[in-house]
Amino acid sequence: MKTIGAKELRINLDKILDQVANGEEILVSHRLKKHPIRLSAVYSRSPSTSNERHAGLNAFDAASKKSNPFDRKSSLKDLYTKSISKKYLGK
Repeated sequence: MKTIGAKELRINLDKILDQVANGEEILVSHRLKKHPIRLSAVYSRSPSTSNERHAGLNAFDAASKKSNPFDRKSSLKDLYTKSISKKYLGK
């Protein structure tokens, strides 16, 4: 079980919460408190779940970097009109 100070918790909150979510228990001590506080997850996620989530985010990032088929100089109204005409009129 890892012990950290309250200042480290404030500085690295996101990393520490990830560690706790992965099943690690952490004791947080504070200079003015007599007893440390234990952080533990209500449930722990498996590393494979975390990896699957990151794979999904990476796929989303890759998809968002693809070229945009629309002309950026056109107005929204023109883009909408062209889109509808392609879909329903086949133009």
